[in-house]
Parts: sequence; structure tokens; C-alpha cells
Amino acid sequence: MTEQPPDEPEVAEMPRWIPVLIGAILVALAGLAVFTGLQYRRSTLTSQVHPRQDRAMTNAPPGEPGAGASLVLHGESGENTPIANEPAPGQSRTVITGGREGIAATARVFAQRGMVLNVLPDDSMVYVNDLPIGQVRQFNTMDEVYDFAEPGSYTVRVVAPNGAERKFVVVASEEAKQEVVRISARL
Repeated sequence: MTEQPPDEPEVAEMPRWIPVLIGAILVALAGLAVFTGLQYRRSTLTSQVHPRQDRAMTNAPPGEPGAGASLVLHGESGENTPIANEPAPGQSRTVITGGREGIAATARVFAQRGMVLNVLPDDSMVYVNDLPIGQVRQFNTMDEVYDFAEPGSYTVRVVAPNGAERKFVVVASEEAKQEVVRISARL
């Protein structure tokens, strides 16, 4: 007696409309990505090797972090852009003042063109020469540097939602050792 192999189940073919539907969905997603302006972020190493060149392509007023990046309106002609004070003389240092009401420290640092903030909480408001420029999270990476409009001295005040406050004096000068100063604080 000869034994016959068991019957193999038949495999159903995939309907032709399924690959067409998958392709249409992928094309729609690609079109949506192009429409919304999906862009990959440059790596930190790339941005350090090739400094930002996109500053000239924005319509932002001088001292503005970038067109559309600020939560604070500076006006079309830049009339709300912080004006530089006379450069503060001397070396980097911290001045401690106060009395019965409490003690306050003001740190003075130097930079050639701008600052980056490393402050917690990151929803704290930042003021430059008493003009609001936005929240800390807008200026917390080297891709989001706040550029000063002109050389001089700027009083930077950071105010947390709970009312805590820190004050810094940044002197923007071509003679500074650092191009961008990093300000760190915990409020």
C-alpha cells in the first residue's frame, strides 16, 4: 500500500487592493510631512563644527531669539529690543547685596555674542534690561542662543512661576573669552 502525502492547505492570495492601499497611505504620510515642514534637527557636533548661518535669513529684530520663536511680542521695528548699557568694568565676579529683607547675589559674566540658559524650572520668564524676552526653555540649547543686539552690558533677570528670582549681568564684548555664556541656576 502506498502512502499519499497529506493534503497541504491552500494559501489564499492577497487581494491586489491591499498593497495599493498601503502605498497610498505612505504617499499621503510623506505629503503630510512635506506640507508641515518636517525637518530633522542638526546634531550638536555638526552645529559646533559649522556655526549657525541662518541668522541672516530671519526677519527677526536685533536681539530676537528667532522669528516666531518668542512668546513675547517685540514689535515690528524692534522697539522693544533691550538696549545695551555701558559695559561694566572689571573681571567676572559676583556681587552680594542685601540686609534684613534678605540677601541677593548678582553674577557678572562676559560673552562675545549671546547666552544660553540652563535654569530650572524651564518655564521661568527671562527679562533682559527689564524687557521680557520669553521663557527659559526657548534659550536652553546651543541651537537656541539668545543673541545680544550690540556690545554692552545687559541685566538678565530670571523669574520662576513661584516668584523666586535670580539676576545676572552679561557684558557683551568682542574681547570676551567665550562666544556664548552658559547661565545656570535653580530657582
